[in-house]
Amino acid sequence: MNHALILSAVAALGLSACGQPETAPAADPAPASEMSPPSDMSGMPMGPGQAAKTRTGVGATTAVDAEAGTVTIDHGAIPGVGWPAMTMTFTAPAAVLADARAGDRVAFDVSVRDGVNEVTALRPQ
Repeated sequence: MNHALILSAVAALGLSACGQPETAPAADPAPASEMSPPSDMSGMPMGPGQAAKTRTGVGATTAVDAEAGTVTIDHGAIPGVGWPAMTMTFTAPAAVLADARAGDRVAFDVSVRDGVNEVTALRPQ
């Protein structure tokens, strides 16, 4: 009879453990050095493989670096590419930068493709 009682107790303990979910240990958070820094441009459509979008914006040039082939423009919102008003540095061909000066009010054409934002035309305002 003792064997039957022991077997019953073991079976009861075994069955009671079957309904308990197994808990996994909590994962350690990634070190800050492995995490991406926050970006204020994260929601902007500039991913690889996208077709080029060309849109027009209006703003003021704040810097022109002909040697580096860049122009920085403080521009208003450009809804066609999902950009709010901000200051951005763009690449630009030498011909576009030839007459550009910091402080100019401009309308500009920008081509956005595969993460590259290139000013293709600047027009004084």
